[in-house]
Amino acid sequence: MRRLTKGQAPPTQRFVTALLASFLGAVLLSQGVLGFAGEPTGAVAEPAATVLANAEEALPVDPASLPENTLPTPFPEQPDGTLKLPPKEPDIPEIAPGAGSEAVPAAADIDADSTLGRSLLLSGLSPEVAKRSEILIEADRLYQAGDRDDAELLYRAAKDPEWLAETGPELAIAPLIDPAQLSPAGQVYWREAQAGAESEFPNRVLVPLELLVENYPEFLPGQALYARYLVQNDRADEAAQVLDGAIARYPYNPDLLKAQAEVQMAREQWIEAAITANQFAILNPEHPEAEAMSALARQNLDRFRGEMNQTLTRNLVSNIITGAAGYILTGGLLGPFSALNSGILMMQGESGLGNQVAEQVKRQLPIVDDPEIRAYVNDMGQRLAALTGRDEFDYTFEVIMDDSLNAFALPGGKIFLNAGAITKSHSEAELAGLVGHELSHAVLSHSFQMVTQGNLTASLASFIPIPEVANIAAGLVVSGYSRDMERQSDILGTKLLATSRYAADGLHNLMLTLEDEYGNQGVTWFASHPNPGDRVSYLKQLIDQGGFDRYAYEGVETHLKMRYKMNQLITQYKLEQGIDEDEPIQDRQR
Repeated sequence: MRRLTKGQAPPTQRFVTALLASFLGAVLLSQGVLGFAGEPTGAVAEPAATVLANAEEALPVDPASLPENTLPTPFPEQPDGTLKLPPKEPDIPEIAPGAGSEAVPAAADIDADSTLGRSLLLSGLSPEVAKRSEILIEADRLYQAGDRDDAELLYRAAKDPEWLAETGPELAIAPLIDPAQLSPAGQVYWREAQAGAESEFPNRVLVPLELLVENYPEFLPGQALYARYLVQNDRADEAAQVLDGAIARYPYNPDLLKAQAEVQMAREQWIEAAITANQFAILNPEHPEAEAMSALARQNLDRFRGEMNQTLTRNLVSNIITGAAGYILTGGLLGPFSALNSGILMMQGESGLGNQVAEQVKRQLPIVDDPEIRAYVNDMGQRLAALTGRDEFDYTFEVIMDDSLNAFALPGGKIFLNAGAITKSHSEAELAGLVGHELSHAVLSHSFQMVTQGNLTASLASFIPIPEVANIAAGLVVSGYSRDMERQSDILGTKLLATSRYAADGLHNLMLTLEDEYGNQGVTWFASHPNPGDRVSYLKQLIDQGGFDRYAYEGVETHLKMRYKMNQLITQYKLEQGIDEDEPIQDRQR
């Protein structure tokens, strides 16, 4: 019988130990502890097919709703219409309140490839959103590495099931540019319309054009000619309606953009015409008329400024007269002083007014001063602002220490986001969608137009959701923008995303996330903008029919790092201010 050396375990004990070790290893592997999340820092993103082939759990989606190219290939077996995701529920530890409150770590120091780092980033997300975020992180890495094809496969796998499950508009129809592509009947309508345009009989143009636009809406030269005909016959409002539908389907088409600028000029919508002409040049840089449209954008911007100066001068005189009348009737000096002060302030123009009110906001509300958060929001905003064509503004992007989701834009490009906009969004593209929407309000001069059309304080109250600013009465929300203004900002904001590196569905996804999680109640920004459900559907239509790219950069990893840090900063602020963890910051500010 073999003798045991000192310290050597009996064979039976060694066998049992090895068996237990194998069993423990199998358990750890099955739980994913030794798998995906534990890769070393700096690991190269796995190929899309590998990530998807290793995924076992599926989120159902109707196979009939999927296009043939929705899911990537090759697969071990034929696609079955399901989204393959990692089987492991994210290991998300509870973070104790106030943890790290004395010194919030830099977001850049979080290792997203470590088990702890990945868990910190996914903390607070639902299991489904966490799984989708992990796939989008890998897709973003491939996208940034230049592997756009594999990146698109992962983007499709993560995003298409939910997108296809939405009730959407009719399928996009390819545009027609060449009359030879029309059917014989369509070619007859087009020839008759052109012949009628050269005659002196309006009905000879109207009838064939109406038939052409009704039966062949995808024939874009017909849409443009019909709009111009309506303008020539003092029917600019009808022309605008015709082009709105066409441009929603084909937002890049230069003929439609040029016709839209002409219609807007006919309606004396100078700032809208300037933006449209600038979009023509940005979206079609190689077009022979790109330079001329850029010049037209500058001319329309000058017209807008001239008209605003005249309006402001009239309002200043009116305010002085009103204030003097109030003094005569009441003997109080506050009326004349307030009226004169408001008039002088407005005469400073958009930038001057925006600067004045922005300083008031920063004096009265807590502004986040963390360098990483400020750089993150500012870099995003400046990239989008550079595409708008209004270079005269000094754009600034500030974050208010408030955990509710809210945002507003001041004249002159002063944009304010609540910290809750960072913590309640799931990607950089979603946050950029919100920034782009508010930025569009500023570059389209919506708030400044409102100010010039009425009393300064009352107008400010319409688009600034902060009761403390400018002595605005409590309880105000962002309710002053018209439906047209909101729609214009949705369209321009989405175009800004599509023209930049971001996925074009960022704003759509933000609205959908909030609608699913909160409904129309409880979220200030979302609830104060009308008909969110309708706008979600409309944005889907705009993206689908406009051919905007949804499979571009989402920025999930960077955003989740900033989201985690912002949550820590909010916790630290609440501790310092004696605010309960579950109490909204804005309730204490009132």
